[in-house]
Amino acid sequence: MVDGFSSGKLLARELHAQGCLLFHMASSSTIDDYYYAGFEFGIYHAFMTHADNGSTLLAIKDFAPDYIVAGAESGVLLADQLNEQLGLEYTNDFSRSLARRNKFQMIQCITDAGLPAPAQCAVDTWNAGRDWVQARGTFPVVIKPLESAGADGVFICHDLAACERAFTQLLGTRNKLNIENSQVLFQEYLAGTEYVINMVSQGGHQLITEVVRYTKRVLETGSIVYDIDQLLDATVAPYAELVAYTRKVVTSLGILNGPSHAEVMYTSEGPKLVEIAARTDGILRTGVSAQTTRMGQINAFALSITRPLEFERLLMCGTDYVRFKHTYNVSLINRSEGLFTNEAFMEKLSGLASFYEVVFYVVNGQHIASTKDVFSQPGTVYLVHPDLNQIEVDYARIREMEQAGIYLQSS
Repeated sequence: MVDGFSSGKLLARELHAQGCLLFHMASSSTIDDYYYAGFEFGIYHAFMTHADNGSTLLAIKDFAPDYIVAGAESGVLLADQLNEQLGLEYTNDFSRSLARRNKFQMIQCITDAGLPAPAQCAVDTWNAGRDWVQARGTFPVVIKPLESAGADGVFICHDLAACERAFTQLLGTRNKLNIENSQVLFQEYLAGTEYVINMVSQGGHQLITEVVRYTKRVLETGSIVYDIDQLLDATVAPYAELVAYTRKVVTSLGILNGPSHAEVMYTSEGPKLVEIAARTDGILRTGVSAQTTRMGQINAFALSITRPLEFERLLMCGTDYVRFKHTYNVSLINRSEGLFTNEAFMEKLSGLASFYEVVFYVVNGQHIASTKDVFSQPGTVYLVHPDLNQIEVDYARIREMEQAGIYLQSS
């Protein structure tokens, strides 16, 4: 497991429970501490931090893995490289490895395949970025790093001054994956509704595990934060169109085995890719999936490794998932600074009819500021219930509690 962080922690837990012997490889010694929160060292047989190709290969050959998988976005390139060097079968098209990480090459790749995609340019000077924006003559403009995860460093800019501020803030800095932003990506803003399409592939065939409607918020700074993830039923529009488009995206980017997490905007012209990652969706919880679809991407990924013939039978059935209950993943948005304390909030949450679980990314007594980006969102609340109206009521109550500062005490 390369960088078993984010939802990779849950994948590792499931593989361990299925009897897999796990070796953890950290892709770098400088990965942000954010990713180590909740990391379970005890389920791994051995650990190593990648320093150079020779020592890494020696250690891995000694372990003799059957599979090498990425647990988080930061591990995708190294996992691809190691799979190629060891000649393992459960892998993706190595010639398109960088296009699965570099967002400019990603969009270029699917454009070359004839798929609808946003206009874009990658620049390393403000003059070049300004010229592209002025030539297009339309706002807003999306500005973001070439290689990042989630909404890290993503800005929606409504004028040239905002574009310049975003460019200046990104160029030459390091993102949360510790990758230097040597270029900045300027993209056409896609108006519409954003969706997530999660799949697990085996031999170039895809199993659909979730289609989720995103709600995000744009802060006054132009930064984007998450609000709600809502799981859709497979019978509603535009599920079929989104799935058909994303299958073509996955194929064009050479994702043959393992998970894919695509963010797709449904525009007036149909689906267009925002970006895609060759790893599991970071916000998933296996318990929620068990309640809502009885499978989910993490369990499906583990199944494709531990019981591949059973997974193949699911693929051959060609049926969509069934949503048995509704769910919202509610990302917390802190309003002001203070010391975090969860006792009163937990008491109120436990009284909500649809409350299932809450995951905090901060600890009691920690000083937190108002949310400014996805990495300063203090946690996620998972709501599950047969009645969508009940979930909507409980969601509104959570936002009311936040507005009142329920998980803060004055610092």
